[in-house]
Amino acid sequence: MELRSRTFRVGSRLRAVFAAAVVTSGCSPAEPGLSFLDDSSSTSFTHPPRWTVGFAEQDGIRYRYLTAPKLGNDTEALSVTLIPPTAAASAEAVSEAYLAGGSGISRAAGSSGVSDWSFRDSSGVSSRLRLASARDGRFFGAWVRGSEAAMKRYAASIDSLLASLQVEDGSGWPEERFAGMVAHAPSTWTRGSRLSNRTNASMQFKSLPLAVEKGTATIHGFVTLSKEPVPAPGQLEAFDKLVKDRASDTMALLEHRPWPAAPNLGRPEGYVDYLRSGTTLTSTRVRRFITVKNGVGVMFFCEARADAFDRLDPWCRRMAETVHLE
Repeated sequence: MELRSRTFRVGSRLRAVFAAAVVTSGCSPAEPGLSFLDDSSSTSFTHPPRWTVGFAEQDGIRYRYLTAPKLGNDTEALSVTLIPPTAAASAEAVSEAYLAGGSGISRAAGSSGVSDWSFRDSSGVSSRLRLASARDGRFFGAWVRGSEAAMKRYAASIDSLLASLQVEDGSGWPEERFAGMVAHAPSTWTRGSRLSNRTNASMQFKSLPLAVEKGTATIHGFVTLSKEPVPAPGQLEAFDKLVKDRASDTMALLEHRPWPAAPNLGRPEGYVDYLRSGTTLTSTRVRRFITVKNGVGVMFFCEARADAFDRLDPWCRRMAETVHLE
């Protein structure tokens, strides 16, 4: 479709819009922080590329943790355990389970409802604890433990990770409006091109770095929200057929299911597809949401390289919950 300034295409080619930025990021000698959103707790953070993110389960409770590269003389790697939003009367109430049996406990109260503790845990391991208010009667944060050498070596990375902790709520993200389309997007994401003509429109977004390759070259996710007229009779099935018929031959459907309506937003029900795109050399994953309202088709298209898509998907699904037409 012809739009003001240039032609817009969805699919893997949308990455070219941000190509210059991606190339530039690879030239920086600084180690980039990678973005992660824990789906179950809605807690996000950024971490150094060489740190490992995992999850474990204890007493029926699943939790997320990170480990830093182990230093030569250490018996175990420095670890960071996320503390999901927990209902409590105070941060002190949540801290008790982590400080129990500890020694040398010191506390520093920060701004904006943030509290920090430094101590040795019951095993004598150097530890740091941060708890922050989620402003709804819940507290979240992280527990860091490791050797004194690791605490010193990774001090800057620990500070950066703890400072990045956030509880994400898509409805609270900044609202983006363009050509009758509405979506909420993370404040840290890059706002890309916005193109429109009399009947069609699109706006694009780029995520924070999700992964790295070749040193510090970063891999991002890309999101496009677009609208266009739907052929007669202007219903969802007609739009679904249109979208599928024009898809690239390299795109394969992996999952197709309903996209529930959002009556509070005036958004009718639709479909959400999970797709594989690319070749044996380059492969991406796509989450595609479509719906139709008053003869106008809306598509919300999320794409990332296959090995980074799982990091994009939780952001994408939360953002999709806010998509609608004015």
